[in-house]
Amino acid sequence: MLNNKKDTIYLFEEFKDYLPYLYLISDLLGSDLYLYQPIWDLSAVVLISEAHPKVVPPISLRQEVGKLIFFEDEPEIFKLIDSDKSKIRKTDIIIGGFPVEEELYSIKKSGKIIGILKLQRNLLIHNEFPYNSRVFKETSHWLIKSFIKQELSWKGYIEPILDNEGVLILDKDGIVLFSNMAGMRLFRTLGEVGNILGKKIKDPFFYKYVEAYKEMGTIKAYSEELFEEYGEETRSFYKRILPVSKGDNSLWRVFYLIKETTELRQKERELNFKSVLIKEIHHRVKNNLQTIASLLRIQMRRLDSDSAKIALQESINRINSIALVHESLSKFEEDRVDIIEVAEKLLNAFKQTYQHLPCNFKFEKNRKNIFFSSKKATSVSLIINELLQNAVKHGTSEDINTEIILSINQDEKYIILEVTNTLLDKETKSSELLSSKGSLGFQLVQMLVDEIRGKIDIDKIDDTLKIRVIFLRGDE
Repeated sequence: MLNNKKDTIYLFEEFKDYLPYLYLISDLLGSDLYLYQPIWDLSAVVLISEAHPKVVPPISLRQEVGKLIFFEDEPEIFKLIDSDKSKIRKTDIIIGGFPVEEELYSIKKSGKIIGILKLQRNLLIHNEFPYNSRVFKETSHWLIKSFIKQELSWKGYIEPILDNEGVLILDKDGIVLFSNMAGMRLFRTLGEVGNILGKKIKDPFFYKYVEAYKEMGTIKAYSEELFEEYGEETRSFYKRILPVSKGDNSLWRVFYLIKETTELRQKERELNFKSVLIKEIHHRVKNNLQTIASLLRIQMRRLDSDSAKIALQESINRINSIALVHESLSKFEEDRVDIIEVAEKLLNAFKQTYQHLPCNFKFEKNRKNIFFSSKKATSVSLIINELLQNAVKHGTSEDINTEIILSINQDEKYIILEVTNTLLDKETKSSELLSSKGSLGFQLVQMLVDEIRGKIDIDKIDDTLKIRVIFLRGDE
């Protein structure tokens, strides 16, 4: 019979929309699943997908996708392929010391086998309540058949099952035929007394689904998160209905999945509140810093001493550099600052403050955004401020044309920050471009560069002074 199956149909392509279903089905059935593609010329199959349950201990944790298995090494696979059977079952198997039941299903197209689905159950689990029930085994059988024939309409609702998620099987009238232990515990907390098996479910969500099915005539999966009142408490639940038919596209039974999301939503609300609160704090810090800067400006106007005015302006610039970091933090949910945005605003502030000087300020960058943590961004912002301040203080004059270029570039490993001060009036002999290494500003730069584990280089060629700070990307 193998000679009639030489034309290879690629199962991966045929089942590309259904492969993600394997993980959910593995959880629903509490079984390990393996999907094989026959390789006729080699008398072998290759494993193209596998799924292991998370709601019960899996039989195997090994991932072996791509493994080639020859027919002689797996006689049961050969037996299924070389027969007209659609299913073979074997029970006398021991894997990892556990008794295992194995089922092999042939996947056919136009009468030809295009794949094999292998299911393995741990009998230590499946011979015990609740998995040993006839209803569970019967529903599992039709679920597998629907999967093989690609008759499941569950797309968009196939996220994995969580440990505390209730899994029930209901008939189309809402009678509970099966429930895992999580489902029983959950319904007990909702006031359900005694065994829920055989009882009619009291959930409008299910009956709304049934009415929609009767109206539309098609069976599709559906989910909804609902907020329900229990006494004085509001609880939230995420519910899914995964329909199963017996091959006639009519509603037979459903997997009814329910998990409580009350605690999750409460934590989300708390996180959102904290996020809003933190953003508000950063906004207020920025406002307070700007208020301090404004007070210093008022004080500066009342001073007669030029040196005192310069000292106050330097303090105002430092305060502004920190305020810009907090302004950026107030825009994001997480602790990150766009240093490119901060640098641009800082440079614009210098343009405005020193607009009386014949100095051209320019900004160059090779990235639209570069993000740092707030701690690192504060250090970098202060470094930029001090380098710009140094360039203005020691390389500009009211009667000299100069150019100050701030550049921030990022390569694969480093951030390169440069401030270049160029004298444009070549005829002015008396002026010099200097970095005052003994100044408070330069001492601050050295301290901050050490803090971010960087290094600083100073180059002076003719009428150009370039100060370069290099440090690693990221927040390490």
